[in-house]
Amino acid sequence: MTDAPFVSGLRIAREDMSLLIRGAAIDVAPHRHHALQIAVGLAGPFRLEQGQMSAMFDGAIVAPDTAHRLDSLGQDIGVLLVEPELPAAREAGLRFLGGRPVAALPGAETERLRAICMAGELPSPVEALAVLVPGAEKRQALDPRIAALQERLRALPEKRAVPGEAAAALGLSESHLRHLFKKETGVSFRRYLLWLRLGDAMARALSGTPLTEAAHAAGFADSAHLSRTCREMFGINPLALARHSRFVQAPNGAGS
Repeated sequence: MTDAPFVSGLRIAREDMSLLIRGAAIDVAPHRHHALQIAVGLAGPFRLEQGQMSAMFDGAIVAPDTAHRLDSLGQDIGVLLVEPELPAAREAGLRFLGGRPVAALPGAETERLRAICMAGELPSPVEALAVLVPGAEKRQALDPRIAALQERLRALPEKRAVPGEAAAALGLSESHLRHLFKKETGVSFRRYLLWLRLGDAMARALSGTPLTEAAHAAGFADSAHLSRTCREMFGINPLALARHSRFVQAPNGAGS
């Protein structure tokens, strides 16, 4: 991504491992990341390049780990970035991509997504995803053991935990915990912890905490470690967001 995004809104869904960004010049450098990316132009079409393809889109979806370049042409754009292992993200990929690296969003979905992204208060990422995958905002009840574990993990200052100790506290073997956690949440125990640390660090940085301090407080070795993790998962430079955002929302509640 560009080192100078102009962001008017950002929502971080802690539990659902997703981001929703609204702004201009968000994504102009060629890059790839692990997130499923959904983009919609808020003031007109944007340009998307992938391989030899270069085309204008009103709305588009980009498969995870796909090298691409998105240019908003200086206009506001909404970009939803979702951990691809989450069930709703997998459903969106199957429905709209069908194995392709990039696809245009249908007009009806594009219009609905544009409408909620242009609202005064940016919706949560889960609400945005529900435009494409109806029911995504209605989370299926988790196994109570996993739900309780998530609550404890989110309360940890540095979001660090040993799987064996967590399993013992629940009366499970470590292998059973890992299997159950992935089955219930769609992501591994380790990746979920990494996302919690990333969300904490970004929220701190976006509220004005120096990036190195935010990284250490969230359990990263240093700001470079935080930036590498953020880029790998979502293609975002957290320092650039903190420096250039005009208005940012980073709520503490999961999915809020």
